[in-house]
Amino acid sequence: MRRSTSSPEEPRGRRVFVLGDRAVRLFFAAALVVVLTVASVPLLNVLVYSPARTVSRYLSAVENGDAARALGLLAAPETATTDALDAQVLANAPSLPHQIDIVDSEVEDSTATVTARYNLGNSSHESEFSLVKAGSAFGLYDRWLIRIDEWPRISLNVRGSQSAQINGVSAPVDRGPIPVLFPVAYDVGFNADYLRSEITRTELLNPGAVAEVTLHPAPTEELRQEVQRQVNAQLDTCAEAKTLLPAGCTFGYETNHQILGDVSWRVVRYPEVKLSSEGSELVVTETEAELEITGRYRDIVTAYESDFTERLSVELSASVRVTDGAVTVQPHEPGQLLG
Repeated sequence: MRRSTSSPEEPRGRRVFVLGDRAVRLFFAAALVVVLTVASVPLLNVLVYSPARTVSRYLSAVENGDAARALGLLAAPETATTDALDAQVLANAPSLPHQIDIVDSEVEDSTATVTARYNLGNSSHESEFSLVKAGSAFGLYDRWLIRIDEWPRISLNVRGSQSAQINGVSAPVDRGPIPVLFPVAYDVGFNADYLRSEITRTELLNPGAVAEVTLHPAPTEELRQEVQRQVNAQLDTCAEAKTLLPAGCTFGYETNHQILGDVSWRVVRYPEVKLSSEGSELVVTETEAELEITGRYRDIVTAYESDFTERLSVELSASVRVTDGAVTVQPHEPGQLLG
């Protein structure tokens, strides 16, 4: 009997996979990376993703004028205005933190306290930062944020303006105290084409700190001239009207006669603009303009027709606003109608 030399058949439904040497090496390498990564997480959380490193990164961001990066490291309440939380405000700051040194760090569960020493201008300061753990990055590394229960703020009392300049950047004064980053030195005041005042320098080192600043900006001659130009232009525009009561204008003419056809207005004398402060507004103090109206009328009793020319004196006043270098003049209630 002949013996079969063929190998026995593999059982159906079963396959055997054999890994090559290269695949085995890749598999073990990947496994080793995973093991090393997991093993390194506690060490990295202590050395790289620690509360102390968050404070160091925050202070470095402020020192480098990187407002966006600094804000990303804060757990802070929402605020009505972010005008002073701006890279330009940091770029114009008279002093930013430097020579930063972490001197103490204490961690308890999901909170931490870090003390940092730094120089601001020519002075050395020490600040304590409170931090909270805000989840983890990639599901592995701790993410710590500096907790701010209340922003450091600049509280402004400004006469004659609805905005002020903080490190050269315009910020509103009608929304309450203005939140700012810390620790930073700020120059508050006016040194612009239209408004000038003494500059007040203040340092805000910690959350919750409030700097009270009172300013009395004075209008410049450039502002007075711009307001004069706008007032004159408004009168010229109104004088183009062909009616007795030009719409939206501060003057008009009343008569008991019947007016025939259109009338013509002419500015005889422009008002002399002078500016003064009333609360947070600048105003054009009450002044007079002289206008002339000409036309033709019919007497409603006798039906007599005649040409007429009348001169009117009109008292004028207005509010003035300076916003981001733009001047707006808003006339007050229309002047007395004379005729």
